[in-house]
Amino acid sequence: MVILSMALLIGLLLFLQRIVYRKFWDVGLNMRLSFSSREAYEGERLELHEELTNAKPLPLPWINAKFQLSRNLIFAGADNFKVSDYYYQNDLFSVGMYQKVTRRLPFICGRRGYYSIRSMDLGSSSILISDKLIKHVECNTDLTVLPRPAPFALLEPAFRQLQGDIEIRRFINLDPFSFRGLREYDPRDDFRLINFTATAKTGDLIVNVHSATSAQELVILLNVEPYSEYHREHVIEEGIRIAASAAEHFGAMGLSVSLVTNGRDVSTGAEQKVPPGSGRIHVHKILESLARIDLPKGQSAMWKLLDGIRDAEPTYFLISSNDDQHIYETFQKMLENGLRIRWVAPIPLTASMRVQEDEFITRWDVRTIDTTTYFYPNDNN
Repeated sequence: MVILSMALLIGLLLFLQRIVYRKFWDVGLNMRLSFSSREAYEGERLELHEELTNAKPLPLPWINAKFQLSRNLIFAGADNFKVSDYYYQNDLFSVGMYQKVTRRLPFICGRRGYYSIRSMDLGSSSILISDKLIKHVECNTDLTVLPRPAPFALLEPAFRQLQGDIEIRRFINLDPFSFRGLREYDPRDDFRLINFTATAKTGDLIVNVHSATSAQELVILLNVEPYSEYHREHVIEEGIRIAASAAEHFGAMGLSVSLVTNGRDVSTGAEQKVPPGSGRIHVHKILESLARIDLPKGQSAMWKLLDGIRDAEPTYFLISSNDDQHIYETFQKMLENGLRIRWVAPIPLTASMRVQEDEFITRWDVRTIDTTTYFYPNDNN
């Protein structure tokens, strides 16, 4: 009789705990995910913070947290990850009543991009694991990984050519509102520069000296079309890094820099375009736009975009690994129309280049190693 009573009591307790867990297991239960920084460069190390809170007088012997992340975020010692296009994180927690558990998962930003965690599933059960309990949790966690600029030392020859074009343009476009001083007249001077008051005083022809206008513009034209049907994404990624390097270098010179690309935004699907501007904040906006390019969304034909350019005032910097006939002919047409434009073609030495290098076209040797696991060494360039 005693044994039967004890059995009935145990059965009742088990039944009651099952009811209690079913009804109250997710009350006061929450998990928060956050990155240690919302922004970083390729190759930088960050942490993903997991914070599980159980704000009730009911312990949870185990909680299973599941969510997915891009494989471009490389986690160290990720034994709980299954890898495909994403990392599938599967973490196990045990949390007591009114307890908070925090974990930090270190990782490397393997490739530029915009990464987000929008939801996760929390799973648990009653003490005897007789019920499977699931709670869907909404998240609002994101990370922008900016493209790491390509090494300046390797790009210096191409940048020097661009800088020469810009300096010539500055010489041509003098700022009439920036007066620097006076000097004697030279036969090559524009007649409009003569200062008649100073000429009358000295008896010699004197001209005004003006500074070059600071409103010079560099337009970065980034083409993310593949250079062949057998392309690898790291070739396109190298072009994006060159664009980042150009924006930082010429932005630091005080130039007005803009971005035009057929790369599409990861969220809106619209082609990225940043209007002219200067300063660190503007350059950062260009880097953010480059980070948000989503290659799988496809792209329009770059030659059509180039064909629509008519403004001869800016200096243009074309970055395109695709060197097909349409792009080459449009590029030559722009030169013939008097536009100042230079072309850097990121193409591996192992691949054939269909156009000839000359004073306007430069080949950039793309390293063949996959950039999800390769980073440039830290330097100050």
